Amino acid sequence: MQRYGTDAAASPDYARLIHPRHASQLIGLLEQARAAGAQLIHGGAHDAAGRYLAPTLLDCSAIDSPLDGQELFGPLLPVIAYDDLEEVLQRIDAGPKPLALYLWSRGRAVQRRVVARTSSGSVGLNLCMQQYPQLHLPFGGVNHSGSGSAHGQAGFRTFSHERSVLAAGPLLAVRLLLPPYSPFKLRLAQWVSRLTGGG
Repeated sequence: MQRYGTDAAASPDYARLIHPRHASQLIGLLEQARAAGAQLIHGGAHDAAGRYLAPTLLDCSAIDSPLDGQELFGPLLPVIAYDDLEEVLQRIDAGPKPLALYLWSRGRAVQRRVVARTSSGSVGLNLCMQQYPQLHLPFGGVNHSGSGSAHGQAGFRTFSHERSVLAAGPLLAVRLLLPPYSPFKLRLAQWVSRLTGGG
């Protein structure tokens, strides 16, 4: 309300969804979640033709939500209440590794526990998306959420390939290990064997 007033639909500052098809998909997911038992906490107003969806909070604590596991890219936020942080960690572990994990908590012990117990492309503590514009931090996914990282040296390594080239030359040591085995090569092999503990 501080940013967009009491009516986001009338605010010139409130962004619209990029395409009517995406608006329809998000509105469809919202309606599926409500049909499955999700309780509307806030928002819910929508207009697919106008690509508008109000900032919407849904209580999905008591259902298997169709919003789970979706990359929503829109103003839908499913909320799941919990009594024990371990429940949350197990839920995160049970799904694909997220591209980003965001935690709002002032408790340092909670922050350390979540970071230590989870795997994700990146972590934001008490902020959202602010790790992306930090060009000195690698940004990317892990497993299902992607591979490699963008930005700086990490991006250079991800989007390029360090190719090794080895050419055989007259002084290449590996030639000493190849047949034919002259008396010199046999003595050398025995010496290397003794040196490396092979007897």
